[in-house]
Amino acid sequence: MLLHPTLDKLEQMRLHGMARALRDQLTQPEMEQLPFMDRLGLLVDHEEIVRYNNRLRSRLRRARLRQEASMADLDYRRGRNLDRRLMASLSTCDWVGKHHNVIITGPTGVGKSFVACALAHKACMEGFTVRYHRLHRLLEDLQLAHGDGRFLKLLKQLTRFHLLVLDDWGLSRISALHQRDLLELIDDRYQKGSIVVTSQMPVSVWHEGMEDPTLADAILDRLIHNAHHIALKGESMRQRLPKWQNLPEKTSVTDARQPRKWYPEQSRCSAIQRGLSTPNQVVD
Repeated sequence: MLLHPTLDKLEQMRLHGMARALRDQLTQPEMEQLPFMDRLGLLVDHEEIVRYNNRLRSRLRRARLRQEASMADLDYRRGRNLDRRLMASLSTCDWVGKHHNVIITGPTGVGKSFVACALAHKACMEGFTVRYHRLHRLLEDLQLAHGDGRFLKLLKQLTRFHLLVLDDWGLSRISALHQRDLLELIDDRYQKGSIVVTSQMPVSVWHEGMEDPTLADAILDRLIHNAHHIALKGESMRQRLPKWQNLPEKTSVTDARQPRKWYPEQSRCSAIQRGLSTPNQVVD
């Protein structure tokens, strides 16, 4: 049997994972001892893994997360007030499917954005689409979109994501104009999508941080009533790092996207964990 035409046909049908796995099998003489169905199953498993990894990379790229974070990297040291049971429950991502929200509060530097990005990363792994925004920049973009006629289009785009991360809520007072845009956004997502909000301010003072009290009531009513609350405490996590670790390193995006070598004897879950346990952030 001629193998090169078979490999070419697999590539033409975009079964790149199966083609790569078949090439690997040809270099391993012990594979010839396996029954045909077992070898075929390994090829199909590898194709599934490759497609899953490709979809995950695409979702992470679209998410534009601020930090590289995963649930496995969370710090549960005493004094942070990070509940393991709550995080284990949130890691199932059932709350995203039920269109619930998550509110993360705490003083600066305690890791609010990291926890939010870890939840967003887990949602991407579970097949949900995610988008990260810093709130004040998003509100400025929405305001500018009114002037060039992009507002409804931008609002529709934001509504399509299963999970929206709004970072740094309440850094400055929210004007009435921005409140109207924020209400439109939250109302369009109500019972249709989930939101993760981080803030240095406790929820009890959010109302005071908005100019129009009527709009504030409408916004907070839709945002808070079905939200899981994480109130972080403790000292700044940045103070625990040496100064040189605070400097960002330049990494090659091309290298970061390269998948690791696949081993046929490994299961789907172990291969996924080996290849994408802490994927690198991809910036458009």
